[in-house]
Formats: sequence, C-alpha cells, structure tokens
Amino acid sequence: MPVKVKEIAALAAANLGREDLQRQAETLAGKPEGELASLLRCYNLVENEIALDYYPLKREESFLPVSGRIAYTRFSRAPVRIISAKDRDGKPLSFTVYADGLELSPPAAQAAVTYAYAPAEKAWEDDSEFSGIISARLLSFGVACEFCLSRGQFSEAALWEKRYRDALRAAGYPRGGLRVRSRRWA
Repeated sequence: MPVKVKEIAALAAANLGREDLQRQAETLAGKPEGELASLLRCYNLVENEIALDYYPLKREESFLPVSGRIAYTRFSRAPVRIISAKDRDGKPLSFTVYADGLELSPPAAQAAVTYAYAPAEKAWEDDSEFSGIISARLLSFGVACEFCLSRGQFSEAALWEKRYRDALRAAGYPRGGLRVRSRRWA
C-alpha cells in the first residue's frame, strides 16, 4: 500500500526530534512552506536517488512501432534505461538506443518494452513510488539526512547517512558475497 509523501516527511521530522515540525507535517492542508517545503525537496532528492542508483522503478508498455522505431515521447514515464523488448509472441527483440528513441531489429508490428524510469517530482499529498522493501522508515532516514545537510548540521547528517545506507543494505543493496573471518592459531 503506497505511503503519502507527507507521512514520510512527518516520520523524518519525528526522527529528528522535531515534534513541532512533525505536527505541522501531519496537519498541513495545502502547499508546504518553509521547513516543510525543504522536507518535500529532500524527499524528492531521496526518491530520485533510490530509483536511479539502487532500486530502479520498472514498467512495461506495449507499442506499435513506426518504421521499427519507438520515440521516447510515447512512453508514459521518462525512461532512463531500456531493459528489454519483446514481440507479441514474447520473443526477445534486439534494439538500439538513440537519443530520441529506440529502434527494433527486426522491426515488429507490436513490441512490449520493459524500462527503468525516473520518478516524477512529488507534491505534498502524492503517493510515494516505493512500497514494500523500500519502506517509509528507510525513506525517512534519507530525508532526515538531506534535511540536516541543507541546514549545515553535518555531524547529524553523517549519523542519518549511516542509518540510511544501512537500511538500504538491509533491504538488499548491494548484495555482497559471504566472507569467512580469518582464523588465528595460538
């Protein structure tokens, strides 16, 4: 179930021990201003970072290519990486990525394209793009870190950065290999 951006901002304010800011976030009706606008900006930065660097947001859409090409303007979201293309029978298609779209080889009458996309900038009442493994708690750690950085609170930002990175790692990124500790013989 998607979580609202304002709920994540309120959680970040609570993490920072800012009960005043938390109450404002929970009761605001309308456009945020001041520190709440800063929390919203921080949320958008964190969501974008997670989507582009750690857990890509993926979508599949069907297209009717024109002369074997599909323009990026036809996608419902802004693609950042094309993952795969298949014909209507599910067979993989080769493709070449260009600045304005992609070209299928061989040309197909219909193609299903799977791609990673950048999240749109969110407003205060919008739903987060993430749910499940990327929890509201994880997002709030990143928002708290960015908020502290924007305020020049570098030692607090370092603390929240560590919690944020640890939460990302716990969510499964990056998956490192198993290590065996060295043994000492007496």
